[in-house]
Amino acid sequence: MDTRRLLSSTVLYGVANIAVMAVGGFLLLPLYTRTLSQGEFGMYVAIRANIDLLTYLLQFGLPSALGRNYFDYKKKQQQHEYVGSVALMFLVMLAAWAGVLALWGDALWQWLSPSTPAQPYLALSAAIAAASFPSAVAALWLRMEGRVMAVVGLQVGSAALLAVLAVLNLALLRTGLVGLLGALLASSALAAAVLPKLLQGRLRLAWRPQHVKATLHYALPVLVGYIAYFVLNRFSTLVLQHHVSPQELAVYGLALQLSMAVGVAANAFGMALQPRVFAAEQAQAQAVLRHAARLFTLLMLGLTGGLVLFAPELLALVGPPGYAGALPLLVLLLVANFTSTFTLISDTALLYLRRPKTSVAISLAGAAVAALGSLWLVPLLHLEGAALAVAAGLVTRMLLSHWAAAQALDYSAWGSMLGGLGALAALAALMAGLREVALPPGMATALKIFLTALAAGIALARHRYTRSCA
Repeated sequence: MDTRRLLSSTVLYGVANIAVMAVGGFLLLPLYTRTLSQGEFGMYVAIRANIDLLTYLLQFGLPSALGRNYFDYKKKQQQHEYVGSVALMFLVMLAAWAGVLALWGDALWQWLSPSTPAQPYLALSAAIAAASFPSAVAALWLRMEGRVMAVVGLQVGSAALLAVLAVLNLALLRTGLVGLLGALLASSALAAAVLPKLLQGRLRLAWRPQHVKATLHYALPVLVGYIAYFVLNRFSTLVLQHHVSPQELAVYGLALQLSMAVGVAANAFGMALQPRVFAAEQAQAQAVLRHAARLFTLLMLGLTGGLVLFAPELLALVGPPGYAGALPLLVLLLVANFTSTFTLISDTALLYLRRPKTSVAISLAGAAVAALGSLWLVPLLHLEGAALAVAAGLVTRMLLSHWAAAQALDYSAWGSMLGGLGALAALAALMAGLREVALPPGMATALKIFLTALAAGIALARHRYTRSCA
């Protein structure tokens, strides 16, 4: 495998993913937390969760199925015809959900988010979710064609538009939450508008039974997996809305959003890795996975460790003093999100072996743990209970996914998994102890820099030793 090419693609996709996270409020979080009141930001956290749920339901797993089947149809020179079938399936889903929301949308919204009014937020959320499909297909098409720079340009352009409109609406026009959602909608619409140009008139809407069958074979398990992912990461947010004020929800939402930086980096690596694995023969795929697992663990351990070390500084940079209570939640969620490192590798192996149902079953198990944990812990511990429930679900998913992949392929990384989690837990405990000692700021920063350099040196030496023994 070309390590340099894999790393360069990972970096470029990472840039694009960071741009996408700006749409979700990562890069622009300081603007959001300082121009919206804490209560308004809490409402934004609730609305964002509802947008994610609507997006999964409207997309119906179709983009993922398109990505998995694309190469099969490209070999037959039928890729444009297949894209047309998938687009028609989406339009059918869009019409069906539009009817549901027209009839029962307000009641469903109030059931999900009792502290947030349905109008105008329901209509704006549905529009954002609908625009996400063509924008996702545009990025996916470019990625499957290997046009990495075009993917980066598309997503960075959408993020730049969001940044401009967010500053204009929030900081200058003071349009508040409605203005922020309008900026999100415009950003998604820009990416969606690129799709017709990419297809250059070659798209033909047609209902092909063979295309529908092939798509649903992957789309239905992926949809269930997306819902499981939503439950795993966002169900605690839904439960919290029934037990805490929007101000408290804002604190939890900020910690959850910042912790997802680890998942962004993991997904960037996955975008670069999966096309190489899916296009490989089985013996070659195993070699790619083994090499990638070592490299990926090193990168993600360094990133997560750095975020844990500098979590107080990061939180102070992003949020006003009213969000200080998010620190322990953020550290716990960062360590828990590190498990995405190993889950992505093992899930890629399962998808390569055409076992999406196994991957979905594992996601459902993790989601069940997170949901039951939320229902049990949130009423007792509120914010801390929500973070613990998410962490329990993520760890459960990681362990089950890796076990299934180890059974299917001659691949195992139990030592790296447990060692990485143990190292991060020890680092978090050390940082908590240092905060109790209350070192001078300069000394504390110097100590963190030293620990970062020491850990990087040890990890690099171990990686080189492992490669020399391979």
